[in-house]
Amino acid sequence: MALEVEGKFIKALDPVSGEKNGKKWSKQFFVIEQFGQYPTPAQFQVWNDRINLAQFNEGDSVKVSFDINSREWQDRVYTDLTAFRVDKTNGDVSNNNTQTNGTQPQSQTATVQPPTAPVEQPKAEGADDLPF
Repeated sequence: MALEVEGKFIKALDPVSGEKNGKKWSKQFFVIEQFGQYPTPAQFQVWNDRINLAQFNEGDSVKVSFDINSREWQDRVYTDLTAFRVDKTNGDVSNNNTQTNGTQPQSQTATVQPPTAPVEQPKAEGADDLPF
C-alpha cells in the first residue's frame, strides 16, 4: 500500500553505499517537515539513485509517495519509510491537512441547540398533582 505526505524539504543526507552478495547498493536519506498545525519532521530513504535528491532545495514544498517497511531483529521492530517518488508542489500549503491516504478530513463543526423547556401535559379533570 502506497502512502503520500506533503511537507517542506529540509535536507538530503550524504549517500551510503555498500555491497552484499556481489551486488552493489546505495541509499540516501532525506528529511521533510510535514505540514499541519504541529509540523513534525519525517526521514525517508531512497534506494539505488532512484530519485535525484539534488533537484530539491531547502524549503521546497514536496509531495512524497512512500511505502512503510518493518522488520524485527533481536526482539525490536525497525521501520523504514522508503520513498519511490518525490514531486515538487506549488507554493506553501502550510495549513494543508491532507491525510496519508490522500483524502481531505471531514469538517467537524457542531451546532449547539439551546435547551428546551419541558412540555407540560394537560391535566385530566379531577386529577391531583401527586405523581402516585
